[in-house]
Amino acid sequence: MCPLFSVFGIYNTLFKVDWLHCADQGVAADFLGNLFEYLVRNLLPGSNQDLRCDRLRELIMKFYDENNVQDKLKEFAMKSFQGTTTLPPKLKGNAASVRALVPFGLSLAKEYLSDDEPIEQAIKCAAKHLFNCYECLRESSSAFSHTALYEHSKCFALQYWALYQTFGSKVSWRPRPKMHMFLELCASETEPQKFWNYRDEDFVGTVARQCRMQGRWNDLRFWAKHAHDMFRMKNEVPNIKS
Repeated sequence: MCPLFSVFGIYNTLFKVDWLHCADQGVAADFLGNLFEYLVRNLLPGSNQDLRCDRLRELIMKFYDENNVQDKLKEFAMKSFQGTTTLPPKLKGNAASVRALVPFGLSLAKEYLSDDEPIEQAIKCAAKHLFNCYECLRESSSAFSHTALYEHSKCFALQYWALYQTFGSKVSWRPRPKMHMFLELCASETEPQKFWNYRDEDFVGTVARQCRMQGRWNDLRFWAKHAHDMFRMKNEVPNIKS
């Protein structure tokens, strides 16, 4: 059991499932990875996978320019989303860059996937439901967001599971544990846009960069002192006036 629960007043009801980890870096990254791999293998123009991946990169850059996207992937290649023999495809990137590509995934599915092909229709349907889950987080959707978020998340999960079974229940489209977290969050009737931790994650990254140093010191005291010293070097001492 986590030691935090030994503290007086700490109960599991105080903790919330975070959208950043279960959606952005969870089901959305998994879906986009599977979608990109399917398109690169089967539908995008090009004589080999590298050329088709280049075409996909061009489409992403065009989407960034047309929609003035600020949170962009730092790099994009086959290794950015391709799965292995044991791990399903997953788009690699920080939460904000993955989230920014959810609308792109829907537009890509509409353009290249056919309703006449059951597998492609299921992928397109899953893309639509995932996009609608993100739309439910908008303030303008607050009047019906709880019911809509629950319904769209459930439909997305059903399509995802159907694709996993259709592909032979192997690696492609294999649901991960974060799918359960995602469904739990969407069924909880909370408002995840009011307690997600994007700024907290940025702060953790800042502290991690300050702690990075050369040497083989593995004592926590050295890391903490180094981070504190780096913070003091980069920030002026505040001038407190009475």
